[in-house]
Amino acid sequence: MTIQTLQAHSLCIAIADKLRERILSHQMLPGSDINDGALALEFGVSRTPVREAMKLLCHEGLLTAQPRRGMTVTCFTAAQEAEAQQLCQVLAQHLNEIGHKSNRSCTELTQRVYAIAQARLQLAMGPRPSYTPAISEQHSAAFAD
Repeated sequence: MTIQTLQAHSLCIAIADKLRERILSHQMLPGSDINDGALALEFGVSRTPVREAMKLLCHEGLLTAQPRRGMTVTCFTAAQEAEAQQLCQVLAQHLNEIGHKSNRSCTELTQRVYAIAQARLQLAMGPRPSYTPAISEQHSAAFAD
């Protein structure tokens, strides 16, 4: 692996974005352990921003904290996958309904929750090329400043 330098403006966000991309593309498989030391070395940073990035992804449900073991890429059950599919459908319908009535600021929270639900669904379903672009576009749009 080569050392990659990242902009300091929001280092943990940049690291989280790179890790999210790897997780959703299944370069980091569900159930695999995350080595914060190796990632810190790869990105040329201390462990602190890597750990902060991992916490963000844990809050999004893409990583799972394992007591006394660190973090792993989240594994979903069939029931959790079905729930994520239902949640995405409900949120998409809601966004469609309020999109015609409201301005962008009124839909921001729903868009963010929708992006997180889609990311969880993508992780649960595995890499599916026809599904991936929609997730990436929605996630980028929902979290854009």
